[in-house]
Amino acid sequence: MISLRAFFVSCAVMAMANSSSAQTSTPGDSEFLVSVTDADGASHVVASNVVPLIPDRACYEWRVRLGQGDRLVSVTEVFSLPAEPKQWGGVDGNEYSLSKLSGDRKVSETTMFYKPLDGWISHGWCVAEGDPTGPYSIKVLVGDRLIHEFEFKVVPASSTP
Repeated sequence: MISLRAFFVSCAVMAMANSSSAQTSTPGDSEFLVSVTDADGASHVVASNVVPLIPDRACYEWRVRLGQGDRLVSVTEVFSLPAEPKQWGGVDGNEYSLSKLSGDRKVSETTMFYKPLDGWISHGWCVAEGDPTGPYSIKVLVGDRLIHEFEFKVVPASSTP
């Protein structure tokens, strides 16, 4: 089950991205972050393209720097899974969902509006019960222009270091 709960680690990420790195970033910078919450409730955030299949404790977030400016932008996220999840949380049974699912239920397309923070936009997801393992991809479009594709894999928790 893919959870539509938006996972914003903005506070943690913004703390990690100090002001000097924000000033030296160029358009097209990107990062993919994985966060795992341990049994004590502490979150550990790392840049990685491997996400452990730990429902409700492992989350991931893409970030893209659009450049300077804070104008509102239309962003479309095309999220592809290797197999149909047990459920698309927040989409299934929600007639007001902003997401559209493909006929095979392996692709979700969501259009959102962002006001970049220091030029950055981001969106994230959390692993949920019934999510498939394997290769995933997230394409990020601003308007009709593909600005980045993130490829990563979700693996059984025992497969992660």
